[in-house]
Amino acid sequence: MKKKILAAVVTLGLALGTAAQSFVLDNSILATSLTLDVPGIPYSGTFGMELWVLGGTSIPPGINLGAAPGSGLRGYDIMLADGFLKEATYANQQTPFPGVFSLGSPLVNGGNGGTVVVALAAWNSSAPSWSAMLAQANQATRAGVVVFDQPIVPFITNPLSPAGLAMNRDLVLTSIPEPPALALGALCAALLFIAHRGRMPIGRFRI
Repeated sequence: MKKKILAAVVTLGLALGTAAQSFVLDNSILATSLTLDVPGIPYSGTFGMELWVLGGTSIPPGINLGAAPGSGLRGYDIMLADGFLKEATYANQQTPFPGVFSLGSPLVNGGNGGTVVVALAAWNSSAPSWSAMLAQANQATRAGVVVFDQPIVPFITNPLSPAGLAMNRDLVLTSIPEPPALALGALCAALLFIAHRGRMPIGRFRI
């Protein structure tokens, strides 16, 4: 009986070691930061972050879009289209120091030669997810995405020494040009303007 239990434990451990890899999701010793609006301006306060992973070592083009308004939203859509898989969500976090996040050592699946492509999607509110952040967005909402090659260490072989974070550029939180509520308000305002110019009741618009 003991031999069977031991065999089961070993088998589970090997399976975990094959699938689960780890790294440190902590940028406190890096030169790169969580920044607001432009690179190099560290962000302090509440934030949320999603961790996404794509197997292999090839970073898809067009995701790291810099600090232009709306770049986070475009990068996120491209990331989804490229087949990234979400591994973890960290909601309602606080930066311990300006520009710094420290979120432990997540286990991720996949890996090719000890490396995965990691995407970090972050926002500056207590919203529990990216989609919730968009639903609650206002003029102060900022969001961003950064993608990079990340070394990983098999958890079963070295659980106490995960690989260090390899984020090689700032994760810039930029404005959202037209959050859903603002877009709806703009549409209503446009309809009222057209109705006024045409001096006709809104209910009698004809196309």
